[in-house]
Amino acid sequence: MKETIVNADDFGVNQAVNKEIEKMVVEGAITSTTIMANGACLEEACKFARTHPSASYGVHLCLSEFDSITKSPILQKYGVTDENGRFIRMAIFHFSKFPAELLYAIKEELLAQIKIIKSYNLPLSHCDSHHHVHTLWGLRYVFDEVLREEGFTKIRIAWHESVYNKLRHPIRSFKRELIIRFYKKRFKTTDAFYSYVDYMRDSPKDCHKVVELMCHPGHPKYTAEYEMVQNKKALTGGDIRLISYNDL
Repeated sequence: MKETIVNADDFGVNQAVNKEIEKMVVEGAITSTTIMANGACLEEACKFARTHPSASYGVHLCLSEFDSITKSPILQKYGVTDENGRFIRMAIFHFSKFPAELLYAIKEELLAQIKIIKSYNLPLSHCDSHHHVHTLWGLRYVFDEVLREEGFTKIRIAWHESVYNKLRHPIRSFKRELIIRFYKKRFKTTDAFYSYVDYMRDSPKDCHKVVELMCHPGHPKYTAEYEMVQNKKALTGGDIRLISYNDL
């Protein structure tokens, strides 16, 4: 039997996203969600999480968008944040190498984000990240240190490349496989990770026993995905059992 975690990203980012995630938790369409410390509606998300233990709740670490928690001058110095302490969207992906002082500032930012979410006294199940920044090769040891220091034992892995992408982008695919191996050696993970749409559209024939499917309820550009997740019949019955990160 294949066990499947349906995880909604970005819990706490805004009211629209919160509303849809909350609805899907109640309906059982998603089994897990990850919370953003720098989201505009963090408090509402954490309040809901405390009263709905049927799902698992993790931390959605963010270095690529919205406000920085630390407002570190080092992050601004290297162009990761602007003069207002706001992350410059996707700037973190422009680095081929990360200077030591920048890595230190990133570590302090990640710790600050986790500290904020922990202050709400929630049972936290795992970590992932906005735009999957934890799968950047140059940041792997920082995330490893932060998660270990904060007592996390579970993390989302990177998605597996298709054969087509492996042939088209061999270096990127090789690094992605390496990062998957890196995290699997250090943390509990699912056997595989897919976006919900890709999984339902392509129906990959694999031998993985535990799979995570990522979704984004409440985001306008993910309308088709939302409809697919809401119609959860495709993931119930047969040889599929829905679980959360608490069960991993």
